[in-house]
Amino acid sequence: MITVYVKKYRKIIFFILFFTIHCLLFTHYCLAGEEVVVTSETIEYFGDTSTYVAKGSVKIQKGDRIIESDEISYNEQNSEVIATGNVRYDDPEIAITAREAEMNIEKETGRLYDAEVFHKIDNYHIFGREIEKRGEQYFFSPWATITTCDAPIPPWRFTGKDVDIRVGERLKARDVSFRIKNIPVFYTPYFWASVYTERKTGFLMPTTGYSKLRGFYVSLPFFWAISENRDATVFLDVYTRRGLGEGLEYRYIEPEDVKGNWWLYHIRDTKLEKNFFELRGFHEQWSKDGIEGFLNINYVNREDFYREFSPYLEIRTKRFLESTGEISLPLKYSRLYLLSQYWVDLKEEIRPTIQRLPEVGYILYPTKFGHFWFSAMATLSNFWRDEDTFGQRLDIYPKILHKFGKDVVLSQALGFRETTYSLYRSEDSSLHREALEYSVLAHTRIMKRYHSLTHVLEPSLGYTLITDSESLPFFDSTELFEKTSKVEFSLLNRFLNKGGEFAVVKASQGFDAEKGDRPFLPFRLEVGIRKPLSLRIDSTYDVHKGKLISINSDMYFRISKAAISAGQQYNEPEDVSVYKIGFDLYPSKLWNINSRLWYDSKSNTMRDFTVNVKYISQCWGVNISFNKRPGDYTVAVKFDLKGITKNFKI
Repeated sequence: MITVYVKKYRKIIFFILFFTIHCLLFTHYCLAGEEVVVTSETIEYFGDTSTYVAKGSVKIQKGDRIIESDEISYNEQNSEVIATGNVRYDDPEIAITAREAEMNIEKETGRLYDAEVFHKIDNYHIFGREIEKRGEQYFFSPWATITTCDAPIPPWRFTGKDVDIRVGERLKARDVSFRIKNIPVFYTPYFWASVYTERKTGFLMPTTGYSKLRGFYVSLPFFWAISENRDATVFLDVYTRRGLGEGLEYRYIEPEDVKGNWWLYHIRDTKLEKNFFELRGFHEQWSKDGIEGFLNINYVNREDFYREFSPYLEIRTKRFLESTGEISLPLKYSRLYLLSQYWVDLKEEIRPTIQRLPEVGYILYPTKFGHFWFSAMATLSNFWRDEDTFGQRLDIYPKILHKFGKDVVLSQALGFRETTYSLYRSEDSSLHREALEYSVLAHTRIMKRYHSLTHVLEPSLGYTLITDSESLPFFDSTELFEKTSKVEFSLLNRFLNKGGEFAVVKASQGFDAEKGDRPFLPFRLEVGIRKPLSLRIDSTYDVHKGKLISINSDMYFRISKAAISAGQQYNEPEDVSVYKIGFDLYPSKLWNINSRLWYDSKSNTMRDFTVNVKYISQCWGVNISFNKRPGDYTVAVKFDLKGITKNFKI
């Protein structure tokens, strides 16, 4: 036996030992050029076995990678390394602790005993009595436990046999039990999960719940990572009272700003004995130089689909579904386009919905010629419906704009509109309209600075003249271009402080001489406040009737760990009067509680009430939602396990 204490010789030996252990565990980190720092109490060489042995608080550091152990031995004949007693390895991505480690330099294989492998990026903890290294970034254990929780007794864990791990790719095992604390609650013969990856093929976490109308249900999604830029999700929904639903969502992103998302769903309703189909999707393709466009599809085969199956008020109360497609050719200062629109009426049809199939148009953006700006629009549209009047329309609308002034700015616009029709199912198949439009607006700004705020007053006075109006079939807003002689005055108040604009108040009143004995238009008041609370009010007052005819308001106020919102939608002509109120509570970083209530004062009924409770801890979370609407209520529960529920396979 030869005892060596020479510092230079000891560094050479430990340089070899460091690369033996480090390259064996993580070959992709074996980079030359970094200084090796070695400390230990003794180093011995046994000539009869050609073995170096280092003992006593052995520590080897190279860059940001550290290996520690009570004892390390290296056999230079068979390239075997054994580290025993408190073996620890650490680098920016992975940390390993073990009672003992056996490794082979040439084969890049080895075994860890009573070990934990910790993947820092996604917080994976893998515990095993024996963990075998089968190759670069490839580990296997006959029995192991997996979790992403840091607690000594984790809130959840998976325990299984034949645990197979490829760092940066996936983890799989068999005979796996899922435990909450130490209590087994679930078993699966096969388990698969991604490690270090955000997109991986596999089942996503299911959602379970109960609905009064649909019964108990479970939604089980399967995610398919087709390629780096394409993926799909397949859904299977099981309703105990309504049958099975199947869904498919497909997403893609292509070079040159091309992307899309498509959704197809079908359910055979066993109660109503109906087949429901839904198709939604969009495709966008934009270009600075060539042809660009988009396609947006929204279609259901039955008008009551959302009322039967959607838990969301905004979707259930939709009146129309719009599908639109457009191809556009950008030009210098202008563009050509081809457009189609298709509407689905989700309520009882008073008259057939008009469809725009298709429309071709040309738009000239405002272009400067001397002191004037010139713009134009020309469209040729084909309108179609099963019943009532339909046909073609040509609309040409050029305009000249001019602006001058400094303290008082005067803006003028002069336009001519020619609209002609070729109609079917109409008493007059050939109608036309020629109208001259002139508008002028005078605008100025007055500013007053006070000690802590600035008040900006912006009055404006405008006049609009449209010379002619014919009785035309109504297809869209083009037909609203009616004979007008309107004067409108508005007063805008803006309030600013050191933090910027915090309040805006605008009042406007119009007078239209073409309105006969009721020439005064509704008085409109708009209020917007940012601080100390967020408030928006838009109201109109009929001066002839002497009452408010519409109010739209939204208020949001946050204090400490709570937030309150309220709003109103009132429209007398459309017979709408709805109130809404909501609150959000944030008792701690782990909890979030929110609720929303919609009340219809016209029918004196609660249209919708929702409560969501969300809990998120270090490694797991749960979302419980409750929804109540007339004739139905729904309770849904969804769990999230960090690092597992995004992509897991059973």
